[in-house]
Amino acid sequence: MRFLHFFFLVWIGLLSASSVQAQLRPDGATASFRGALPPKATTALSADQIKTLEGRLKVLTREFASVKKHPRAADAEIFLKAVRYAIDFQEWYGKKSEDDLKKATALLEEAANRIASLKKGTTPWMDGSGQKVLGFYSKIDDSPQPYGAEVPDGLVFGKGKPNVPMWVWLHGRGDTDTDINFVYSRLNSKKLGQFQPKGTIVIHPFGRYCNGWKSAGETDVFEARDDAIERFNIDVERIALAGFSMGGAGAWHIGAHFADQWACVHTGAGFVDVKRYQKLTAEKMPPWYEQKLWGVYDVPNYARNLLNVPLVCYSGENDPQRDSAEYMSEVLAKEGLQTTHLIGPGMGHKYHPEVLKDVQSRVEQFVSVGRNELPKKLSLQTRSLAYSRMHWLQITGMEKQWEDSRVDAIWNEAKNEIQITTDNVSSLSVDLPKTAGLPKVFVNEVEIATNTNTDNGTTWKWTVSGDSTITGLMKKPLLQGPIDDGLKSRFIVVLPDGKPDGTAADKWSRIEAEHFLVRWRGLMRGDVITRNPREITAQEVKECNLILWGTPTTNSLLKKMLESKELNEVIVWNDQVLKIGNQEADVSNNVPLFCYPNPFNPNRYIIVNSGLTFREAHDKTNSLQNPKLPDWALIDVSQSPSLDAAGTVIAADFFDNDWKVVDRVKSVTDRE
Repeated sequence: MRFLHFFFLVWIGLLSASSVQAQLRPDGATASFRGALPPKATTALSADQIKTLEGRLKVLTREFASVKKHPRAADAEIFLKAVRYAIDFQEWYGKKSEDDLKKATALLEEAANRIASLKKGTTPWMDGSGQKVLGFYSKIDDSPQPYGAEVPDGLVFGKGKPNVPMWVWLHGRGDTDTDINFVYSRLNSKKLGQFQPKGTIVIHPFGRYCNGWKSAGETDVFEARDDAIERFNIDVERIALAGFSMGGAGAWHIGAHFADQWACVHTGAGFVDVKRYQKLTAEKMPPWYEQKLWGVYDVPNYARNLLNVPLVCYSGENDPQRDSAEYMSEVLAKEGLQTTHLIGPGMGHKYHPEVLKDVQSRVEQFVSVGRNELPKKLSLQTRSLAYSRMHWLQITGMEKQWEDSRVDAIWNEAKNEIQITTDNVSSLSVDLPKTAGLPKVFVNEVEIATNTNTDNGTTWKWTVSGDSTITGLMKKPLLQGPIDDGLKSRFIVVLPDGKPDGTAADKWSRIEAEHFLVRWRGLMRGDVITRNPREITAQEVKECNLILWGTPTTNSLLKKMLESKELNEVIVWNDQVLKIGNQEADVSNNVPLFCYPNPFNPNRYIIVNSGLTFREAHDKTNSLQNPKLPDWALIDVSQSPSLDAAGTVIAADFFDNDWKVVDRVKSVTDRE
């Protein structure tokens, strides 16, 4: 822990040194950004105050161990974690130290009360109406994550009761809204949110703090939603997604990427892309592969998906963010969708009170109708197999990764046929309930033979040009790259087990591994699960992505994987040679970063020598918290890592559809 804390201080020091540049308004930096997430403290607790909190925290942590296995244990542990992180990262932002001490003390008192109740097998905080602060354990890293829930007066909910509708509200950016402030504000606020839909529960995911509802923040939305569905007996067909500012950006992104999950999507004043929002000109454009990777989150690339769900947009008349909604209106109009864009007269970056009522009324109407789980017509647009499903249809293969891919489908029950048109799709699957007989399936006006699978409904699959005979590795949904993709689901960090060998590569990998542990903790608010290579179990290989740090000399599991037939065909790396495809690098000063299907379980990733590829400098605006590296990169580590990059990229590219190195490799200085 002392070593880890040391690196935290080093990186915070580097951030402080660059804070002036990070604050420049032309780069789109958020006004509240102080050069670090979480920011440096504005007040300081005394040594005695910290000692008192640590003592109480230690006692409660010990007591909590006895209720750790209770199904609602996370409801208590979120308070312990909030105080622990506040102490470790010095998250003290009150006007005076007494303010922060009051918050921390209140959270520890609530933790004590909940632990006492859990020992009795009760959860009194779930009773009645009003504000509730709840928790769940994330499947990504087992961390307790909080969320708020608002229950209107008189609402009857729970198992055995009528199911109820729900809104998922995504909050705006708050650089100081770390666990302690988020949880305290939800616990003590007597005022409900701006929207109070009748007879409806509104939940407020934490989103793992301040990441624009991307990466683990995206996963958090669905984990909080699913936890609330189970607790409150929510009607899964009557769930709306809504948000404002950063939350509006999240509603655009998650609404478009997962349009089949919502009865309605409401977007309030949020960005939708990188290039336009950042006002990037030709000379400011990043490398070609980073531009390709805008295809992960940029909403215009997924606009056609919004044909599947009612959309209600809002902007203040004088809000610069209005441009994003108007841009999306133009994009959607080209796809045949006229957008409902409500304008708050005279308003800047906030709701007009009367227009807010209109927004709520419209969303409530759509929620009352509910989501159509089995629509007869659907559209799907994507640039990544990570977002390749819409209701009963999924793209399972793309001709060209990271290019626009589309499917439109009409299911005619009366004729017992499905008409499908595709673009840049090599294979897809259709999954509908069992019917009296298999429908005829037409793809691009050609009737195709269908393969059936009656184990789980009836599934029809189409594969183009005989590709169904292909064996071996293929890019497929949820295993398509880039590097960052493996951090949205469960992962384990595998640290070196060999002794330091003194090489630049070894020194770099150990520093960067520690940096990632601290960065994940500070930005994604979870304690990473770490293992020694020899501790990894067969079950973990089956269920987890493995993040391997080190070199073939210092990490025995990495060495073993590099010797596998699959990996040996794309990378040669030992103490003499470093080569990816036809790209060679000096092994003494260069390190490969890459993701690849695990040779021992090709349904999960291995990620080598990389965590999140966006770094501290990109935290100045959520629009830049996007993947910065493709499937693989070679970097020069002879110079120290910076706030922008782990090292100097000398080569980088995507693997092809078969997870092989492409023949050509563009220069990292090329622009699209």
